[in-house]
Amino acid sequence: MKADRSIQLARLSWLEDITAVAGHYAFLPEVDLPDLLNGVSYRSLRDEDLEGIAQTAREHWGIGLRPIPNVVALLEQIGVVVASEPMETTQLDGLSRWGSDRRPYVLLATDKQSFARRQFDAAHELAHLLLHRAVSEDELVENFKLIEDQAHRFASALLLPASQFSAEVTSASLWELERLKVRWRVSIKAQIMRLQRLCIVDAEGATRLYRSYSAKGYSGSEPYDDVWPLQQPTLLADVFRTVVDDGGLSKEDLRHDLPLFAHDIESLAALPPGWLSQEPARVVKLKLVAPTRGEGPSGQLGEVIPISRRQ
Repeated sequence: MKADRSIQLARLSWLEDITAVAGHYAFLPEVDLPDLLNGVSYRSLRDEDLEGIAQTAREHWGIGLRPIPNVVALLEQIGVVVASEPMETTQLDGLSRWGSDRRPYVLLATDKQSFARRQFDAAHELAHLLLHRAVSEDELVENFKLIEDQAHRFASALLLPASQFSAEVTSASLWELERLKVRWRVSIKAQIMRLQRLCIVDAEGATRLYRSYSAKGYSGSEPYDDVWPLQQPTLLADVFRTVVDDGGLSKEDLRHDLPLFAHDIESLAALPPGWLSQEPARVVKLKLVAPTRGEGPSGQLGEVIPISRRQ
């Protein structure tokens, strides 16, 4: 895992370089990640603290008790730069860190992803940005289990606020969780975990739900996973498209400004493969006034030639 993490950390550094170029040409969203620890060490956080921090974050961003329809979009709105790439490893679903420019960065894996899973992964990385900003790489290794557990609990509390979610659970059944998945955009499996943490079901009840979950084949794919398109970051792609389409900058000049291979830029900036090397379409200038139907090239009416039918 250490080698996989090192590779992805390097790509996060590249993402920071690409963002610096984007920020040269356009105003990026202001970073809006409040300090919610108030000087308290993450080591001292209890479950109720994480619940409170998640709710405070929701209130700060004006979400209240509503479902979050797209966590990736939320991250970009609050100033986080997000990229999405295949990581080709089962050890990592995402990675995050604060850049040297004091902007937070998140890299999400596309491997075996679904909309609901990405919701949770994005919320998980947001937890790290809020709770574990000062954690060093050595400390991450030393306290890995605690740090990951806190990120999981924060993500769960952020996506499924205790008071509202509890009020909407009318029965601890699989069909009920399928219904709630549509509203809250959270996987059935994550909902079962949340029900147990909120003491809505006990360990035995959670086990029954997990058995039903496996019996229906949901371990491979849950309902709606093959219907909901995977949410994608758009910030950097929007900036570079606008710079080229409306800002008068050529793709050649843009490639010169960006310090990486074109395929890496396209992947990290969520641009289509080959976009940087594609030439703009030829501009065809249309006539202001088209000839009237029946007129010849000179504007005169065309001559009608009678055709006689031979007997």
